[in-house]
Amino acid sequence: MKNKRLKVSLLIIFSVILVLVASFLIYFFTLNKEIDLSLIKKDSSSVTRIFYFDYESRKGRIGEARELENESIFSYKSEWTPIFDMPKNLVNAFVAVEDKRFYDHSGVDFLRTGKAVFNYIFSKNKTSFGGSTITQQLIKNLTGENETTPKRKMQEILRALNLETRLTKSEILEAYLNVVYLSNKCYGVGAGAKLYFDKEIDELTLSECAMLAAIVKSPSSYNPYKNYGRNLSRRNIVLKEMLSQGYITDSEYNKAINESAEINANIENEIKQGTFSWFTELLISDVSKDLAKAKNIPTEQARALILRGGYNIYATIDPSVQNALENAYKNSTYFVTKASPESAAVAIDPYTSDILGVIGSSHKKEGNLVFNRAVSAKRPPGSTIKPLSVYAPSIDKDLITYTTIFEDSPTKEENGTPWPKNSPDRYRGNMPVYYALAHSVNTVAVKILKNLGINASFNYLDKFGISYDRQKDANESSLALGQLTNGASLLEMTNAYSAFVNGGSVITPKSYLYVTDNRGSKILEKESKSTSVISRETSEIMRQMLKNVVSDGTASSLKLNNQNVEVGGKTGSSSNFEDRWFIGFTPDYVLGVWTGYDTPKPLSTGHNPSISIFGDTVNNLYDESEESYFDESDSLIKLDICIDSGMISKRACERDERGSRVVTAYYKAGTEPKEKCKNHISSYIDTKSGERAHLFTPFFRKKRIYFYRENEAE
Repeated sequence: MKNKRLKVSLLIIFSVILVLVASFLIYFFTLNKEIDLSLIKKDSSSVTRIFYFDYESRKGRIGEARELENESIFSYKSEWTPIFDMPKNLVNAFVAVEDKRFYDHSGVDFLRTGKAVFNYIFSKNKTSFGGSTITQQLIKNLTGENETTPKRKMQEILRALNLETRLTKSEILEAYLNVVYLSNKCYGVGAGAKLYFDKEIDELTLSECAMLAAIVKSPSSYNPYKNYGRNLSRRNIVLKEMLSQGYITDSEYNKAINESAEINANIENEIKQGTFSWFTELLISDVSKDLAKAKNIPTEQARALILRGGYNIYATIDPSVQNALENAYKNSTYFVTKASPESAAVAIDPYTSDILGVIGSSHKKEGNLVFNRAVSAKRPPGSTIKPLSVYAPSIDKDLITYTTIFEDSPTKEENGTPWPKNSPDRYRGNMPVYYALAHSVNTVAVKILKNLGINASFNYLDKFGISYDRQKDANESSLALGQLTNGASLLEMTNAYSAFVNGGSVITPKSYLYVTDNRGSKILEKESKSTSVISRETSEIMRQMLKNVVSDGTASSLKLNNQNVEVGGKTGSSSNFEDRWFIGFTPDYVLGVWTGYDTPKPLSTGHNPSISIFGDTVNNLYDESEESYFDESDSLIKLDICIDSGMISKRACERDERGSRVVTAYYKAGTEPKEKCKNHISSYIDTKSGERAHLFTPFFRKKRIYFYRENEAE
C-alpha cells in the first residue's frame, strides 16, 4: 500500500515537473528571437533634423519648411566608422574588458550567464543580471530594452544566439562600437574620440582607447570629463586585462599607464550645446511614443532610434513664440533665484492645436530628459476650471445666460463656517453671471453646478480633454472650485481654452506633423482628432465673458502695450494659493501659465505672476502698431441690459444714483430677455430737506433721482 502511494506521488510530481518544463519551453521558444537589422543604421547622415513651417496660413497648412537652427537631435555622433578604420588597440580594449571570450562563444557566454543567474536568484539586489556579452550589449543598445526581468533576459539570449548566425564577429563588433553609450549624450567610439579628446578616431593613443573602454561599465561614474580620477582607475584595469590577454606588451602597458590624457578643452561648451530645448525635449518624447506604437517596439528603443539620428521631424513650433516665452522668463524679476517658485508655460494655435512653444521650468534647463512641468505636472487648476466645468456647459444647455442673476451667498456650513468662501472673503448679494465669472465668485459657481449636475459637468470635461477621478471628484469642491484630486496638466487646460476662440471645438494637441527618414519617405504622421464640445454661439458668449476677466475682473492687472489686441482669459488659485494660474487667449494664440512649488506650499496672495508672464509674452509677440480682433458672427443677439434685474435696460437703469447699471450682453437667439427692467424707478427729492418731495414741494427744490428697488413695479 505504501509503495503504491509512493509511486502515485512520484508520478504526480513527475507529471507536474513535466508540465512545468514543457510550459517553460513553449514560453521560451515563443519569445521573439529576431532582431531588426535595420536598427543598425550605417547612413552617412546621423543627425535627426527638426523643421518648422514659415506659414502664410497655418490653418490652411500653406507655408515653407525651414530647418530649426541649433536644434538638431544628435549625440555627438560622427559618421559610421568601419571597423578597419578603428585602431586595433581600441577594438581590443573593449573586447578585453567587456567580453574576453567574445571570439569563442556563439553570442552568449553561458559560464558568465550561469553565475549571473545564480547571483540574481540568491541575491537581495535584483537590479541587474550581469553576464552580458558584447553581442547582448549590442542588442540592448539597439532596442533600448533594459528591464531587469527574466523574460527580457531570456529574449535577449535568444536574440544574441540568432544574431550570431546572421552577422560575423567583425560586423557585430563594428555595430557595437558605433552605438555604445559613452556618457554625455555620446554614442559610438568615433563620437567619443571627438568629444573627449578632440581627435579623429585613428589618432587615439593606447591610453585614450582604454579610457573610452573604461566608460562602458558605468557611463555616469566613469565619465572622464566629470570623474577623471575614477576613469583613470578603470583605465588601468582595462590595460591590465589587455596585458594579461596578450593584446599589448609590457612596454606598451608601462607607457600607457603613465600617460595623462588631455581632455578636450572645449568639452563644456559642446555638452551645453547638446542640451535640448524644452520644445525639442517634448518633441522627442512625443515622437518616441508614437514611433514605438507604430513599430510595436518599446518607447526606449524608439527614443534610441531618434537619438542615433537620420530622421527629419516636421514640428509645430513657431520660433517667434518660443523666443517670446523664453524672453518673458529671462526678463522676469520674479524667478531670479533657485529658491524662487517654479513656473511653466505652453502656447497653442487655437485653430489647429499646434503647440507653438513650451517652457517646462522657470529655472535654467541644464540637462536632458528632465521633468517638464508644462506637460507632465498635474496640479489643482483652481478657478481656471470654472469656464470648462460650470459656465460653458450651462450656457450650452441654456440653463443660464450672460446676465442670469444669482445671489452671492454661501450654500451651506462646514464646521460652523459658511461655505464656500470667496476671495476676498465677502459676499456681495445679487449679481449677473458675467460678473460672477469675471470676479471668480465661488458661491455662484457652486450654485450653477447644482443646476447643471455632476454628471453633465463630467461629460463636458471629457470632451474638453480634462482628466479627473470620476469617483473622488464627484463634488462641488473639485468641479466648481477646481480642487481636482489628481490635478490637471497645463497642456490639457490650455488646449481646452482653444474652444473659446475657434468656435467650440477641441483638437488633439500636437508637437509635430510628420516624420521622414533621411531618404524623404514618410514613416510617421500625427493623427489629430477634432471634438465639437460647445456650440459656436456658446463659445462666443464665453469669449465675451472671459474678456471681462481682463477688462475689470481678477486679471485687470494685466498690462499690454498694444490696446488693439483683444484678450480674454481666466485666473486660478488652488487652496492656500499653492498654485497660481492664468490661461489667456488672443485671436491668434492660447497661452497657459502655471506658477507654484514642486512640493506645494503657499505663494503670495498678492499679484499673480502667471498674469505677468502672459502679458510679457503677448507684448513680445505683437508690435504696438498691430491690430488683432476676434470675428463676431451675426448669430448672437446683442442687447443693453440692466445688471441688477437682468432685463432690457431703460433710461432709469442708465441714470442710477450709483452710476450707469447698463452693460452690453450677448445671447443665443431665443434666450435673450424680452421685457424691460421693472425694478429701476424714479422719484423726486426735496433738495433742501433731502426727503422725498411731495405735492407742495416747490418745483425749483425738486430733483429727480433714479434707483433700484427689489420687486417694485414702475
